[in-house]
Amino acid sequence: MHRIIILGLLFLETTTAYVTVTKYTIGNKTYYEKFEQPWFRHMHYDHDPVEASEKEESAFGKHYVPEDDVFIAPDWTAHEAKYMGCLNRTCVCGYFKGNVKDGECYLPSGKILKRAVRRELRSLKDEDRIMIENAWNAMKKSGLYNKIGRVHKYSGVHSGPAFTLWHREFLKRLELALRDHMKNPDFGLPFWDSTLDSLLPEPKDSIIFSELFLGEVDDKGFVKNGPYHNWETMEGRAQIFRNFGEDDSGEMLNDARVDWLINNPDINMILGATMPLTTCPMNHTLDARMLEFSHDYVHFFVNGDMSKSYSSSNDVCFVYHHGMIDWIFETWRQNMQTREERETQYPKSDERCFPFWHNGDNSMPLLQPHKNKDALSNGYTDFMYEYYPRSTCSKEKPDCHSPYLFCYIPPNDEHPPSCVSKVRRNGVCKGFEDWPICFWGQCVDGKCDEKAKPKKELEKFKKFEKKLVPFIM
Repeated sequence: MHRIIILGLLFLETTTAYVTVTKYTIGNKTYYEKFEQPWFRHMHYDHDPVEASEKEESAFGKHYVPEDDVFIAPDWTAHEAKYMGCLNRTCVCGYFKGNVKDGECYLPSGKILKRAVRRELRSLKDEDRIMIENAWNAMKKSGLYNKIGRVHKYSGVHSGPAFTLWHREFLKRLELALRDHMKNPDFGLPFWDSTLDSLLPEPKDSIIFSELFLGEVDDKGFVKNGPYHNWETMEGRAQIFRNFGEDDSGEMLNDARVDWLINNPDINMILGATMPLTTCPMNHTLDARMLEFSHDYVHFFVNGDMSKSYSSSNDVCFVYHHGMIDWIFETWRQNMQTREERETQYPKSDERCFPFWHNGDNSMPLLQPHKNKDALSNGYTDFMYEYYPRSTCSKEKPDCHSPYLFCYIPPNDEHPPSCVSKVRRNGVCKGFEDWPICFWGQCVDGKCDEKAKPKKELEKFKKFEKKLVPFIM
């Protein structure tokens, strides 16, 4: 008789994917069958619809805010309300104190207002990143950042078709305010491409979580340095809170899952309900790779303020992460829909599936006058913003045009070469000892040692890299 024992899913140090190992005992012999899947680094259990009988007790459709919260209305001023809903540059021109002439918006400087260019944080020049950081801090000091953050705190829409669209409009408005605080409004809201961190042995040790970018945390999880270390939260706490490792389901995006999403023919994987009722007649598979689920895992990885919808906008991680989610959404639109389909295709409204505020014709809470379907407009990327290409590399061109990234060429062609984030001081670098993974120092005994001298095989790489972008030391 054959006896089959399922050992389950195991994470192996030599791979960045989960491996299913099945043990077969046949007669007196034992056999092991291994199956590696590339989508995830951690175990993700299947999601189930909400039982209709448990709708009121469940999280279905609810946007939770603590009972002891002190409500502060995030009202738009008359000036903001006049322009924030705009979907073209002539409409928004007055917000920037410009004048419309011959169909163009001329700024007080004489320059023509262009689409904002959204770049990945690590592809920005240092002076441009600092300009953006200064703008964020000016918004924080004036209270504007917290005021817009409360729009999400009290009305963020999740778990249904309107999730991606509500956040698209929210980011566009936040971006307009950011551009208005910068000397050069051609720069848009940066995005955080967490696929660049997914191959690291410890993604939390990425340069993105150093004092140069999003800041390091102390032993209690409070951001202790960097451009946002003194950000008082909407609730009055002195620092942003991040609690890495608290949630086992937390992980970064990766290339395999992003590719699966942006080339997926099923609109439900992008705009489908992630918490439908069991009564839903058009029920679809709740695949763990769906866009909103994939978005969730990054929130769970950072944890802390990012772990709750009502507090996530405290952390600038939230803004940068959602910029990447919007990139995925827009790239899927360009890959899988015609121009007409982009503005018309939306999951059928049915309250047996999801709450009425996800219906296409329902108004976006606190983002009036827009309805959910309005955010399907091509106007967002036709007129308001565009995305700078993500960082890539190849065997022929093994550079990522950033001092904060390196080109990793895996042995035995396990997957194509890819740009990977460098690691911060004292960060884990195990398995990458022969790669320029450390931004400061070198990888010694599995840790980035700031005082270690470069290995000979890395010296040529560093000379080549310095020609691309100067190092910050």
